[in-house]
Amino acid sequence: MGSAPLSRLGLSLLGTVASMTRTLRLNPLGVDVELRLDESISAEFEADLRESWADVTGQPGEGEPDESHRLALAPFSEPEATDVVSGSAADLASQISTMVTLDAIEHNGGRLVMIHAAGVALDDGRVIAFVGPSGRGKTTLAKTLGREFGYVTDETLAVDFDGNVLPYRKPLSVIVDSARPKAQLSPAKLGLRPLPESPLKIAAIVLLHRVDEHELVDGPQLSPVATGSAIGSMVPELSYLPALPDPLVQLAELIDATDGVRRVTYSEASQVVALVPEILAAQGDVQPWTSGHSVADTTTPSATVREDSYRRAPGVHWLLFANEAVTLESRIVRQLAGIAPGLWELLGDWTTLTTLTAALIEQYGEVPDARNLVQVALEGLVEANLVERVQAAVVGNTAGQ
Repeated sequence: MGSAPLSRLGLSLLGTVASMTRTLRLNPLGVDVELRLDESISAEFEADLRESWADVTGQPGEGEPDESHRLALAPFSEPEATDVVSGSAADLASQISTMVTLDAIEHNGGRLVMIHAAGVALDDGRVIAFVGPSGRGKTTLAKTLGREFGYVTDETLAVDFDGNVLPYRKPLSVIVDSARPKAQLSPAKLGLRPLPESPLKIAAIVLLHRVDEHELVDGPQLSPVATGSAIGSMVPELSYLPALPDPLVQLAELIDATDGVRRVTYSEASQVVALVPEILAAQGDVQPWTSGHSVADTTTPSATVREDSYRRAPGVHWLLFANEAVTLESRIVRQLAGIAPGLWELLGDWTTLTTLTAALIEQYGEVPDARNLVQVALEGLVEANLVERVQAAVVGNTAGQ
């Protein structure tokens, strides 16, 4: 009789230990993520999962994890929104990679500049970011360069406001069998180099332009990219940009700190290895810029004005270059060219089409149908919610009240 409680206690302890061994704790970009493995997960899958995420594991914090997910190869009887479930082990591994990456990005929104890029580090800690959309060859590039330099990431390169890089050495999605889904393979299994002991600092930003081999008559090419154009190319590859403090300024300062953006045109990842010294020595087309952020105010156009009045709409961030401008409004980034940058510079206070036309003629000289050109540009800015307009009739009515 006396041994029965001890026996039950022993079984309970064994159950607790078994449960603990079925939990994997990850730390992507400083976020505490817990993965809880359902009984449908085999020991072989668990071993592969632990090995593939070995470079992202972390110690549990004192409190609850930031995110927790149940993993299973069969539906739960009581599903939860954060569950990761698939009937295929390969597909489940891919979904885990996506979910963990999203957790890391969402928790760091506004705290880090997060670029959709592959990254490698030299022995002295200098990091090169290779930026491009999905399908541009970032994983292949990370796999190739990672055998020569320290593998930082193939997915999300995170930089803090001081230029420090946070590594995210996640497993890489690799085609092993064209008839099967991509496998999630660890950096170690692919023979990628570890990180250097030196602190990681962003040193270069490179836009990827992959072409067919027959298009490279003179071999791979490295070319400078103007700052304004670089921002336009990078914005779609940035996560949570609007959440950053003064977001466009953060991006412009990052570009300036890395001597501008370069573009590499290549066909095979192996061609880029030899370009690394040139990438670090080269400079982009760094352009001087000014910045601003329009705020709401209650001023109105003069009551004596007899035509529509215009000014910058509130809530717009902008960078102004010599021949173009970049704006951010309601999470939408736009590049302004032609006469629009000149107009933007003049729209700090309420002004009219007549005044704007005269100012631009003085700046650029007489052009045919100048007034109509200015009006068309203004209408485009109004339609984009970058400029607000008060009609002359409204001004008159307001003044008479």
